[in-house]
Amino acid sequence: MIVEKELSEVSQTLLIPLVARAKEMAQSAPIIYDQKAAQFLDKVDTTHLIVEGGEIATLGILARTKVIDEEVLKLISNQSRTVIINLGVGLDTRFDRIRGASVKWYDIDLPEVINLRKQFIQEEKDIHFIGQSILDSSWVEEIEVSKDDSVIIIAEGLFMYFTESEVRQVLHLLTCTFPNAHIFFDVVHSFFVQKKISSTFLWGIDKAYEIEKMANGLQLIESWSMGNLLKTRQSILYRILNIFPSTRNRSQILHCQVQINHK
Repeated sequence: MIVEKELSEVSQTLLIPLVARAKEMAQSAPIIYDQKAAQFLDKVDTTHLIVEGGEIATLGILARTKVIDEEVLKLISNQSRTVIINLGVGLDTRFDRIRGASVKWYDIDLPEVINLRKQFIQEEKDIHFIGQSILDSSWVEEIEVSKDDSVIIIAEGLFMYFTESEVRQVLHLLTCTFPNAHIFFDVVHSFFVQKKISSTFLWGIDKAYEIEKMANGLQLIESWSMGNLLKTRQSILYRILNIFPSTRNRSQILHCQVQINHK
């Protein structure tokens, strides 16, 4: 059981996507099938913790989970061996939805979060936990990648809690360490920065292509705007408000790739 004092304010945000995925299982046609999330939630004491992000946040969580799942599955289906690095993993269960004999996982988060994760999930031969701050670059030394491995990096629901300089620091580390890697992450619109929603966001961008300015060798492959996803589940109000870029792009999912020959 979780008690409030065990998690920092930012770390507590891991419960919002967990609850969103778990409650989705009660829908007649779930967007995400995540039985493990429902099992985890039964064991968690959420008293005094923020676990609901509201309609807009919940749909965003479900949309980004669905898109990243589908895109990662496409990539690994075309690769012989893949290393997946899940940054800010929280209580994510993607490894259970994306299984493969040739897929090795590295789940990385703060020590307090990894200690919590171990109460629900055990490390296996191809699932490794690293309890370390992502801002401490030494975590890359624990990642084993051979020359024949493809690399996929996921940073879901993470970078909006970092400052711009911290995002630049992490992206620089990734582009320098993992040439040719695919990177999936979500960004919020700058309108929502420093607005107290379920938690305070510290960084955002207006247009997807702006991400290429954040690190040399980072190329945008594709982007998805939340306002264009799961439209049938959005209220009429939000569908109307999607005419405004800040609402339509309130959150975007980005697929970037590191250019192997960048300097």
